[in-house]
Amino acid sequence: MRYFLGFDLESKSKIAIDDWRNKALPKFERAVPAKNFHITSVFLGQVKEQQLDQLCCAIQSSEFHNFNLQIDTLGYWSKPKILWLGSTQIPTQMLRITKRLTEYAQQAGLNLPIREYIPHITLVRNAKSNPPAPLISPDFQLQVKHLHLFESVSGKNGVQYPIRQTWPLHPSIRPR
Repeated sequence: MRYFLGFDLESKSKIAIDDWRNKALPKFERAVPAKNFHITSVFLGQVKEQQLDQLCCAIQSSEFHNFNLQIDTLGYWSKPKILWLGSTQIPTQMLRITKRLTEYAQQAGLNLPIREYIPHITLVRNAKSNPPAPLISPDFQLQVKHLHLFESVSGKNGVQYPIRQTWPLHPSIRPR
């Protein structure tokens, strides 16, 4: 089974991003359905049950804090042909969570590729070219309050990402 750890978006954010995409960008053949919008923290790939148990226990015993994420930039990766939304300012808390989750996954025996973490929401797969600049700049404020274990399930209706486990993120402590 293929898994990843990440953050789901609230329904209203998924709808707002989908509306923005439909207004600001040309139509695409392989547009990602709004129900599949999410932000991956750590892609785990194929995971054995024992590894998954060890990873989930480590996460359960940790305390991660919630954060806000400003989605304000559109990007394109030419090699995988992915059009995505991201942030020009990645919250420190988000980077901490991803670093710790990566460590937990490695301790559970998962061999993860080392690459720069770029949090993003995939809008289009197999985008033949980088589209022109959007008619309206993206500007979405996301409140991230939960960490999820997603399974990647391929079927005749495409890929789906059911949530298999959820951990609440604790309120951030703000200095007075």
